[in-house]
Amino acid sequence: MGSRGLHAEDDKEEVKSFGSNHINPSNLIASNLPASFTSHDLPNINVKIITATPIPVKYHSVREIVPRILFPVKFPTGAPDEPNGPLSSEYAATAGSAIEEGKSPWDFVLHIGMAAPRRYYTLETCAHRDGYVAKDEAGETMEDDTRWSDGYKSPEILKPAFDFEDVWRRWKSDLIGVDVRPSNDAGHYLCDFIYYSSLVEFWRRDPDAGAAGGGAHVMFLHVPGYVGEVDIEMGRKVALGLIAAMVASTRRQGKKGSAEEGGEER
Repeated sequence: MGSRGLHAEDDKEEVKSFGSNHINPSNLIASNLPASFTSHDLPNINVKIITATPIPVKYHSVREIVPRILFPVKFPTGAPDEPNGPLSSEYAATAGSAIEEGKSPWDFVLHIGMAAPRRYYTLETCAHRDGYVAKDEAGETMEDDTRWSDGYKSPEILKPAFDFEDVWRRWKSDLIGVDVRPSNDAGHYLCDFIYYSSLVEFWRRDPDAGAAGGGAHVMFLHVPGYVGEVDIEMGRKVALGLIAAMVASTRRQGKKGSAEEGGEER
């Protein structure tokens, strides 16, 4: 994603977070994330979080909304003037130059969704192009849809551009006693569809990257279906730990500007 140089002491990382919809714990967790935070793994770095409004549980809505949020095509102007977009004055200030350059304004994107039967937190390693036969809230499926397979000719599976093992190690080591697990099956429903929708938008801008998502620093976190105060606080802790692990791992790989060089990641 795009970057521009600033002084090292102003070093920041911009993270976009999404909750799946307004009635489940994924959105409660996303909406309770702080506007910014620091971590012991990220010296001299302030991580800024911009949280989107919930994405409807509808395939066609996802197709319309996700690209517009990841790669805005116009400069937002204050109060929300489009549905499901974080079009606030803060968003406008954050996204402005990247929008003008046709780039994504986010250094990292974290989707958060609910996996109700699970009693643990899951980090999804990949997303799937096909197999969306379950009906969404509008009663529709994507069983016969060929936009990605025939139109984009994108891979059947896309993965984020992270060193997954390193992110996993960092995340798990900071969550002693919390049940967190990796997964290679995001469910072939809206969560999986949202994940692939994000990854393919980066891939189609850099198809030579193959299954690595075209440099997409995108992750999907599945959370249990509990909405108690303690559960939401734990989910908040888990999400912040994952964001810190994503940023720290990418910094280690040298894919972003280092603090010594200076740079605000957008």
